This record gives sequence, C-alpha cells and structure tokens, in this order.
Amino acid sequence: MAQTGSASTSKGVRPAKRAARAPDHAAAETSTAVNAADSRVLGVAITHPDRQLFTDPAITKLDLARYYESVAAFIMPHLANRRVALLRCPEGIAGECFFQKHMHDHLPAGVEVDGDMLVIRDIAGVIGLVQRGVIEFHTWGAKLPGSDKPDRLTFDLDPDPSTAWRSVAQATRTVRDRLVALGLTPFLKTTGGKGLHVVVPIRATLGWDEVRGFCKAIAQQLEHEQPDVFVANMAKAKRQGHIFIDYLRNSDGATAVAAFSVRARGGAPVAMPISWDVLDSDEDPRGPAFNVRNVVERIHAWRDDPWAGYAGARKALTAAMRRAAAAHDDGEKAQA
Repeated sequence: MAQTGSASTSKGVRPAKRAARAPDHAAAETSTAVNAADSRVLGVAITHPDRQLFTDPAITKLDLARYYESVAAFIMPHLANRRVALLRCPEGIAGECFFQKHMHDHLPAGVEVDGDMLVIRDIAGVIGLVQRGVIEFHTWGAKLPGSDKPDRLTFDLDPDPSTAWRSVAQATRTVRDRLVALGLTPFLKTTGGKGLHVVVPIRATLGWDEVRGFCKAIAQQLEHEQPDVFVANMAKAKRQGHIFIDYLRNSDGATAVAAFSVRARGGAPVAMPISWDVLDSDEDPRGPAFNVRNVVERIHAWRDDPWAGYAGARKALTAAMRRAAAAHDDGEKAQA
C-alpha cells in the first residue's frame, strides 16, 4: 500500500519498516560488471551501478536509473512541480530504508527546494535522486504554485489481506460510480501493494480542509450504505474484514505514491495507471503484477493510455457536489 504522508523528524527523515528480504533461492537474472562509461544515465554518474537493490527479480542501481529514464514521459506529469517525499534504501530493500522530505545540501540537478520541501523539476532530478539511493517517489496533492489548493483527490482503498480480488474490484467500482454520479471523472492505479488508488483530477479552487471534508463525507457515506464492505475509520481493529477508504491522503502534508514509481518491496512492483476494464478481469493487477521488468513492455502494448484524458478531466468541486456528499451526515443530524 502507498505509504502515508510521513511526519518528518528534525532532520527530515524517519526510519521506515524494513522491507521483507527476498527469497533465499538464487535469482534467475544476474548483473554483469558495468564500467564507468556505461554507468551514466542522462549525464548522471551512477556510483556502485552493480549494487543489487532487489534480489527477485535481480535489479541493480543502474537498472533502476535506466527504468526511470525509460518512463520519463509518463512519470514526469505526476512528479514535476509537486512537493515530494522520498523513500531511500541506499543498500537496497534488504537494508535500512527511510523516508525523507528535506534535503538542503548538494541537491542534484533538476531538484529544488520550495520553502523547506523538495520539488523535482525534470527527469534528471529523478535520476540524481536514484543515485542518492531513492527508490520510491510520493507526491502532494497540490501543484506549485498554489500548494494551498489541491488539484486532485486520492481515495486509497486498503483491503484486509483476506479480501478476495473480486471483492476489491467490486468495491472499487462502487467508489468510481459514486464519484461519476457526482459529475467527477475518476482514474485508477495500482499501488504496488494490496490496494488501489482512485484518483480524481480537480480544479484547484478549494483549500485543503474543504477538499478533505468532501473526501471524508464520501468515505463515510459509503461506510453507512455498505457497512459490511467499507470502513472509514483507520483503527486497525475496525478494518478487519473490510476495505478501508483512506481519505486522509487529501490533507496538507500527506502524500500518495506517484504513478510509475517503483516500490521498495519484493518483486520490484510499480504503481501503475490501469483502465477500469481491469476490474472486470479475474487477473489480479496488484502487487508485483506490474514491475520494473515488465512495465515498459506493458506500456508499449497499450492500445490507449488509460490516463490519456487525465489533464482535461479536471472539474471544480462545486457546492452542489459537496452538499450531495454531505447528505448522509445531514440526514443523521436530522434524526438525532
């Protein structure tokens, strides 16, 4: 699941949970030694290019840099000019990993500081951060300038591990239908974990509190209508056997994993935009179904980019939409 927007320590970093070690059996793929001339990506010298970041499949630091280079045209619309939080694993996923929101010394080319937060300007900045040990990229829901007004909604659907894929697919379809009924255009992506993100581009007209309130109302409305399926309370005891709708990613300072970002998990999974048709299939797209080794091939096989209409789909969260989302709460108050 995508990591929550993480609170930083005074140094801007905090430890992350150590990723599970890869299986003991030898990986089928191995990396050969790389000379210095071959270890430059977009002009960035990748030190320790043979360092193995993932074991199964075998992915080196240079492999990771080349992956991000290969998806530059796809990932940058989701990264550029947004504040980012980074997951760094300098020794690979079997070593220590930590979140970082601040980096003031010796910034890579293509990375700048806005206030005290990091902002990536171009793909060279992504490669420079990979050189620093970054694997995952997480972004704010607002774009600069105007970081006080979000331009997207993210509903993070986090199912109990026992929930079958078909049940997750049906619940995700329910969320989509609710948003469409309100006049919005949602898009779907995997997270590289067991959940899915329903993402809605919006016009940046409202502040964080209003946007979060709208998302909270939607989550609570669904919980009220289908209490056996959804839960809007993040308490783990209440989430057992349910699908948690995490609306808190729509808060200032919270983040969501960027589309096309690699995850620091076994199998080298990638958070991948997917079409809504995937929900009709029995093939589970979650976890490492999309990964560093197959994403570029999957992109080339697309008949249509499932997020092709994203930029043009922005709509304002109108007062009527917000009233409709809050209708359940108003009904409860009237009965009280």
